[in-house]
Amino acid sequence: MEEETRKLHIVMLPWLAMGHLLPFFELSKRLALKNLQISFFTTPSNILRLPSIPQTLTPFLTFIPCSLPAIDNLPSTIENTVDLHSEAARPLLNQAYAAFEHHLIAFLSDPSRPKPNWIIYDFAATTWAPTLASRFNINSAFFSLFNAAVLSFFSHCLDCNSPEKLTKIPDGIPFPTTVAFRPFEARQIHSMLRRKPDRTESQPQIKQLMLIRTCKEFENKWLDLLGGRYTPVGFLPPSSDEEESETWMRIHQWLDAQEDSSVIYAAFGSEARLTREQIDEIGLGLEQSGLPFFWALRLGSPPQGFEDRTAGRGLVWRDWVPQARLLAHPAIGGFLTHGGWNSVVEGMAAGVAMVVLPMMFEQGLNARHLVESGYGVEVVRDDEDGSFSGEEIWRKLRMVMVEEEGEELRKKVRKGKEVFGSEELQEEYIVEVVKKLRENREDGSTTGLIV
Repeated sequence: MEEETRKLHIVMLPWLAMGHLLPFFELSKRLALKNLQISFFTTPSNILRLPSIPQTLTPFLTFIPCSLPAIDNLPSTIENTVDLHSEAARPLLNQAYAAFEHHLIAFLSDPSRPKPNWIIYDFAATTWAPTLASRFNINSAFFSLFNAAVLSFFSHCLDCNSPEKLTKIPDGIPFPTTVAFRPFEARQIHSMLRRKPDRTESQPQIKQLMLIRTCKEFENKWLDLLGGRYTPVGFLPPSSDEEESETWMRIHQWLDAQEDSSVIYAAFGSEARLTREQIDEIGLGLEQSGLPFFWALRLGSPPQGFEDRTAGRGLVWRDWVPQARLLAHPAIGGFLTHGGWNSVVEGMAAGVAMVVLPMMFEQGLNARHLVESGYGVEVVRDDEDGSFSGEEIWRKLRMVMVEEEGEELRKKVRKGKEVFGSEELQEEYIVEVVKKLRENREDGSTTGLIV
């Protein structure tokens, strides 16, 4: 009993992107609900970007503000990938993030602070966080925000020497699958893979827990393919403890006026920077579909005259939206998405049919995985240049929303909501994670951890 009541102290080290900060924050809240003490490391502006902490959790969840060092050609206002104006600046933000190692050393060296039992870190800290944890005799855990299918694919492509290899199903995957990159995607991501290898697999001398944001109910065979090395934490759908904001009240009022399951929600995440041509084709697809829509267009502007032509049927929103809450509204029936893993799990938890238009990173793999699993359809793009048409978009939107061809998909996502949106299931995963953290809580103990 004494072992159970002693607080575990966890340091969280997320990467500086909303798609990483938010799931790390959600995991932190759920662990804090189990009376674990959380020290959440991020920059001052990112703290302000995160939802407020429920008052009941403030004794358990503490933000540790970490300033970034001055880096040549990186403006001091940039603390998140959403602030980047070009991909060329991304390595500079990586360089600045490396300074978190010094912040963590100062934190761990402070005798006035309770010593952590665990450091849970993101991919961007793989080159230093496990080693630092070992130096201070603390356990470490890598938290993957990629799903098991994506990790499995990449684990068989670590020696990839050409983009063409990324378009093939790796020999080590023993079952039929379509999870591979299209040629234009492979060329885009190949240079990134060469620049940032998976360092979590290159430190066999340090044993650590491996966590992954997924659940067995969705991709059990892919988890098995990872050899049992990863402990799933569930989908971590955002908990609905946010205060009622003016933004949400305005959105809610518009959605309340729509029929149930009639509205397409269109959004492409915080990272994608759509070209004028892409925005025009997306606008054409939404307009020609004839369906009610809510289009979150954070950057750029809709096609000329688009809002006049669709007035009364659709709404273009040019600011941040509480996506999980919006998807959960009864009026939403479909989701036109880029296929980022955050958006996919939120869509599955809400039980909406998804039309996936992947834009960057691993999103193409997610799209094929989702289609293969029967929870969405993909917008066909040209294999070589990645172009797509508004006609293809509106055909897929109508298929998943109203056509008879999409009825089985609609049934499946509604049934899936009972599983993936289940708080009881999510609680089971968190209980198992806490159990593993407690079993290996002793300072510096690596007994039972996974290499």
